Amino acid sequence: MNQRLLPLCLAFSLFAVACGSDDLLESTAVGNPDAPTTTATLAPRGWLEGDDLVWSGGVDGDGERLSASPVAYDTATSDSADRASSEEDAVSFDDISPVPPINNSPLNAGAINDAEDVAAFLDYRTLITDAGVVVRPLDLSDSTVFTVIGLNGLPVLDAQIEFWHPADDRSGSPELTLPTTADGSVRFVPGAMAESWSDLDAVVRVGDTAVDADFEWGVAEVTVNIGVPGGVDGAVPLDVHFVLDATGSMGDEIARLRDNMTQVAEQVSALPSAPDVRFGMTVYRDEGDTFVTRNFDLTGDLQEFLAALDDVVAEGGGDYAEAMDEALADALALPAWRRDGAVQLMFVLADAPPQVNRQVETPYTATAIAAAKAGVKIFPVAASGTDDQAEYAMRDIAFVTGGRFVFLSYGVDGTATGGSTDIGADDFDELPLDQLVVQLIADELGALNGTSGQSVPATTTIAPTTTFEQ
Repeated sequence: MNQRLLPLCLAFSLFAVACGSDDLLESTAVGNPDAPTTTATLAPRGWLEGDDLVWSGGVDGDGERLSASPVAYDTATSDSADRASSEEDAVSFDDISPVPPINNSPLNAGAINDAEDVAAFLDYRTLITDAGVVVRPLDLSDSTVFTVIGLNGLPVLDAQIEFWHPADDRSGSPELTLPTTADGSVRFVPGAMAESWSDLDAVVRVGDTAVDADFEWGVAEVTVNIGVPGGVDGAVPLDVHFVLDATGSMGDEIARLRDNMTQVAEQVSALPSAPDVRFGMTVYRDEGDTFVTRNFDLTGDLQEFLAALDDVVAEGGGDYAEAMDEALADALALPAWRRDGAVQLMFVLADAPPQVNRQVETPYTATAIAAAKAGVKIFPVAASGTDDQAEYAMRDIAFVTGGRFVFLSYGVDGTATGGSTDIGADDFDELPLDQLVVQLIADELGALNGTSGQSVPATTTIAPTTTFEQ
C-alpha cells in the first residue's frame, strides 16, 4: 500500500455512530460571530467545493499543477520533466531501499485540562514566549468560567451569558453573549472577547428566564442556579467535525487507526445519551499544495461521510508549519452546525503549527474566540513531530473553547508535545486514542444526564497485517 495514498482514516477510529437527522441546520460566519444565527432547511451538501476534486500534485511557480509523485518534493522548485529527461539524475529502482513497514500497533494518547490549573498554564505560556517562540498574541491573563445549573441539578446547555454595561437599559443588544456548552459552562476571556469590559455586568438568560450573575472581576469561577430544568430530554443533538492535517507526514499514524471503527461505533451508540450525531470534516495542507482546505459538510449519513473520507489523499506539505489558521476558520464558518441546543465538538489532528509568520484573514486566535461565542468546543490532538509552537497554539485553542489538549503517547519514548512542555508523565492517564476520544465525547454528553465521568470500556483492536509490494 502506498503510504502517500493513505486515506485519512482518523474517523474510522475515533467515531462511527448510527446518525440522526439533517433537517435543521444553522450557520454562523466567523467574520461576524456575534451576528444571529440563521436557520434553514437544507439537504446535506457533501463536499462544499464540489465533488470533482483533485487530491494529488502540487503547484509550480507559474500556478500550474504538478503531477502526483510518490517522492516528496518542494513544490516551488520541482520540475519533474527535467528530472525525467536527465540520464545523469536517473535512479535505478535497485538502488532504492525498501519502504519501511507502517507501524500498525495501536496508538495511545493522553489529555490534560489546563482549566484545572490556570496559574500553571499561564506560567507555561510565559515560559514559551520568554524562550523566543513566535506565537500569535492572545490575552488570556484574566478569565472567568461561568457554569449554569438547572432546577434538577443538571447543567443547562445553551444558556446565554450576556454582558451589559451598567448604564444600559437592556433594551438593545449586550456587549457580548456567550452560550454555555454541554457541561453548562463557558469561559469569559475579557482581554480577548470584549473591547470595553472593565465595568460589565453579567446576566444569565434561558428562554424568558433571566437572573443577574454574582460576578466580580478577577473571580475564577461563577456558578449560577436558574429556575429552569437542566439536561436534555430525548436524543442529544451532536455535531462532530474533524479537522485533519492531510500532509504526507501524517500518513503513518492515520493508517494505524483504520481498524477500530466497529468498536467505537458500538461504544458511542450505547452511550446513555443516545446521541443524534452528524459528522463532518475539514482537511488541509498548505499554500503551494494542490489545495489549502477542503470541507465536507456535517451529515447524518455515516456511509456518505466514510465514503468521502475514503477519497482523501495524504500528500504534500513541503515545509513544517501548515495552513491550520485557514482550516480552523473554514471548519467553523462553512459547515451547517446546528447551533442552538446542540452539543458541538471539533477534533483537530495535526503534527505541525499554523503559519504564524504569515498574514491570514482569520488567525486561529480569532477562530478560537468565535468558536467560544458559537458554543463549539475544540479538542486539538497533537501527533508526533509537534513542537513548542504547535503545542502552545493547540493549548490556547483548547483553553478558550473549553476543550482539552490531547496528545499521542509513546511510552518510554515520550509524548507528542514540545521540547519545553510542562506536561509530565504523572499528569495524565494513557489510553488507546480511540477509547480516549470516545471518553471525551461521552463526558460531554453524560454531563446532560448526570453520567459524566463513567469509564468507557476498552476496545479490542487487532493490528492489521500490511503487505508491501516491491
